[in-house]
Amino acid sequence: MLTDPFHSCAFHQPSLPYPRTVSLAEYNLLGDIFLMTLISFFLLALPGYAIVRARWPESDWNLSGSVSTSKIQLLDLVVAGGFAILFALNWKFLGSQIVQSAMKNPSVNSILSGSLGYLMIAAIIPIVLFWRGNLIEFFGLRWSAWKHIFWIVPAFIISMAILGWLLYLLGWNSWVSANYGAKQQQMVELLKNNPDPALLGAIAFSAIIIAPIAEEFIFRGYLYPVVKRYSERWFAALFTGLLFGVVHFNLMGLPLLIIMGVVLVILYEITGSLWVPIACHATFNSLSVASMLLARFSEFPPAP
Repeated sequence: MLTDPFHSCAFHQPSLPYPRTVSLAEYNLLGDIFLMTLISFFLLALPGYAIVRARWPESDWNLSGSVSTSKIQLLDLVVAGGFAILFALNWKFLGSQIVQSAMKNPSVNSILSGSLGYLMIAAIIPIVLFWRGNLIEFFGLRWSAWKHIFWIVPAFIISMAILGWLLYLLGWNSWVSANYGAKQQQMVELLKNNPDPALLGAIAFSAIIIAPIAEEFIFRGYLYPVVKRYSERWFAALFTGLLFGVVHFNLMGLPLLIIMGVVLVILYEITGSLWVPIACHATFNSLSVASMLLARFSEFPPAP
C-alpha cells in the first residue's frame, strides 16, 4: 500500500552515489537494456551514420539547433566511451553487492565521498573542452532569456507528475513489483525513519545540488552533442534519454526517467542553455526529497 506522495506520483528516487537494493532479475534486465543501449550507438548508429553520410554528404542531418556540435572532435568519442565504461563498472559493482548480499544503508561519509567522486567525473568534461573555446558560451550559461525558467520549470514538473500518475494507474509499478521484485521503498524508508540529521542533509545536498549539476553536464551538456555530432539530434535525444534512465538502475522508475531525459534534451535544444535542464532536474529532485521528508510527519492516504 502506498502511503506517501513520492510513490503516488511515481517520482524516481533521487540520484545518489551508492547502490540501491534490487533483485537479481531486475539487475539482469537492466543490464540487458544498458548493453543494448550502448550497442545501439557504438556498434550500430556510429558506423551506420558514417556510411550513409559518406554516400549522401549534401543531406541535412539534423545537426542544426541551439546545441552546437562545432567543438566536438574524435577525441570526444573516446571520452564518451570512457563514460560508458564507468557506467558499466557501476553496474558490475551493483551485481557484486547483490551476490554478496552486501547492500547497506549509506553513511554521511559515503554520501559525501560519492558526491565528490561524481563531481570529479563530471569535471572531466570542461578539462577536455577547455582549449576549444568559451565554455560559458558552449553550455549557454550566459542566458539572456532566464526569466522563462519561471514557467518552464513548473510546466516540466506538472508534466512529469501527470506522467508518473498515468504510469501508476496503468499498473506499471504493480507489474514490475510482481514480475521482478523491484522496490522503491529503500530511500523512502531511510528518509522517513532515519534520525540522523547529518545523513538526511547529506542525502538532500547530493540529490538536489550535486546530482543535477553533474548529470546535466554529463548527459545533456556533453554526451548529447557528442552523439548528435556523429548521428543526428533525434537519435541523440533518444539515446541519451535511454542511457540516462537505465544508469539509475531503477526499473520501476525507468519509463519516467527515459522520458524525463528526452524532455530535458529538448528543453536544452530549444533554449540553448544548460541552466534549464539543471533547474528542472534540481526542482524535480527537491520535490521528491521534500515529499519523502514530509512523510516523516504525516501519513498520506493510499493512491487510488
